[in-house]
Amino acid sequence: MILFYIFVLMAPMPNHPLFEESFAGLTVIKWLGIICCIYAFLTLSTGLRWPAFLKSWQARFFLVLFSIATLSFFTLSKTEGLTFSPMFTYVSYVLAFFTTMSVVNSYKRLHRALLAAIAGAALASLYVIREFQASGGTNLRPGYVAGDSNYFAICTVLVIPIAVYFAKMNTARLQRWFCGVSLVLMLLGFTLASSRGGLIGLCVAILYMIVFSGRSRRAAILTTVLLLPMMLLSPASPLSRMLHPGYGDFLGAQVRRDFLRAGLDMVRNHPVTGVGLGNFTAQSFTISREVEGKHGVACNTFLEIAAELGIPGFLAYCAILAGALSSAGKLRAEGKRLNDDFLRYAGQGMQAGLLGFSAGAMFLSAEYQKPFWIIVALTAAVPTLLRQQSGGQNSRQSQLVTSRTTIAATNF
Repeated sequence: MILFYIFVLMAPMPNHPLFEESFAGLTVIKWLGIICCIYAFLTLSTGLRWPAFLKSWQARFFLVLFSIATLSFFTLSKTEGLTFSPMFTYVSYVLAFFTTMSVVNSYKRLHRALLAAIAGAALASLYVIREFQASGGTNLRPGYVAGDSNYFAICTVLVIPIAVYFAKMNTARLQRWFCGVSLVLMLLGFTLASSRGGLIGLCVAILYMIVFSGRSRRAAILTTVLLLPMMLLSPASPLSRMLHPGYGDFLGAQVRRDFLRAGLDMVRNHPVTGVGLGNFTAQSFTISREVEGKHGVACNTFLEIAAELGIPGFLAYCAILAGALSSAGKLRAEGKRLNDDFLRYAGQGMQAGLLGFSAGAMFLSAEYQKPFWIIVALTAAVPTLLRQQSGGQNSRQSQLVTSRTTIAATNF
């Protein structure tokens, strides 16, 4: 099981020099994923009850999205110019879903998986901070080990709310300190990444926390107070780019408008099938004079999916997101019912993170970000965990009724 936690830990670092090292034809992280998948099979073979793989709507619609992507890949896709294989990525996410739902079979394991996600984002933030420091504190946007600075920022938004809630949870002091320190590192790394889309996502996540968190509202406000000085004093903050945009920022906005126009044209011309998985880059181009004819990505996750996989793929992706939010909400409701801080905070944290990620994804093509799919897979395991909890309570109630009946018969 420790290998699965390491897999979750390394998810936010796509360019880590150790785990991306090639070994026997595959990278270390891919071998780690294969071993975790084998462990999942062994867990199922020795378990008394299989998880409800298709119980959650996000798991069902992920298979729908995977089927659409597979059909598109074999009929329309022409991805020779891409640096990665979209189809291979989808297959790896199917295996990640299966592995996560197989091995995360208790609340304790869910708790540890979320702590591993926090640790991974904090470690990625340390790499970002170190890269910024090594550059001499310039306006360079760091993010080599953690990947593109925009993707690092939006993936960090996924776990910042979880860290906030866990830092105030009534649990071991070491865990609270770990989450608190990780939160500071993530906020600092997030600031240095200088992602405007990420900042919008974080604002949405914090707004959710302030409005819906009840007793935890002060923690969300404290996070905002902690973040503002970093935003105002850092020479490379997203707030600075918004208030004082440079030439590159204006040019980037032009490019985004061009790709938005190109994406809408693709959806209009191919509403059912799309242009094919991974084909957006080849069929997009800019019309701005400064960068005329440049190809790229949609800079909008929802638009890129709709352009490549058509309206059916877009609806399937939205249904996955809605299902994940619903499952996290059920976990939150169960926590309230049982007065269990972990369940309530885990549900709230995943909801806030997913909402923030989705808001940021309106400005980034983030459909292939591994941390997002890991969080979605963790929410897909929630129905099985709730069923097990309900079964355990029913069993205890039956035992209590039997015991009382026996005592009554004895007294009679």
